[in-house]
Amino acid sequence: MRRFPLLLLICAIAALGVAGCGGDDEGSDTAATTETTTTEEDAGGGGEARTVRVAADPGGDLAFVQDSLTAEAGSTTFEFTNEASIPHDFRVEQDGEDIGGTEVITSDTAEATLDLESGRYTFFCSVPGHRQAGMEGTLTVR
Repeated sequence: MRRFPLLLLICAIAALGVAGCGGDDEGSDTAATTETTTTEEDAGGGGEARTVRVAADPGGDLAFVQDSLTAEAGSTTFEFTNEASIPHDFRVEQDGEDIGGTEVITSDTAEATLDLESGRYTFFCSVPGHRQAGMEGTLTVR
């Protein structure tokens, strides 16, 4: 009978030790949640680099999933995902001037890093006929 309380004590100490090891998981949950937002700041030290995720309609419609994006002024990386078999790209322009963007991709992901000043921009797909079909949106840079 004396072994039972000792066994309970050992189990309780072991449970506290395991619970203490889980403290870093909170940061992982936060990172996973942050990845679902449109804009995130990189966790690395010292830089102002940001990533904005944007996607073409995965079902193949001539549309982006997002019709508006927001970014902070400065260097921004746009991570463009096109899961469809229809080719698309992601381009940014302001006042009719092409600022930059990704190459045309199919069933892939591409990135483009742009240095943007505060203002309103238009993002669009430059594949012939796609923008005319409505594949564009507004990018607001603060």
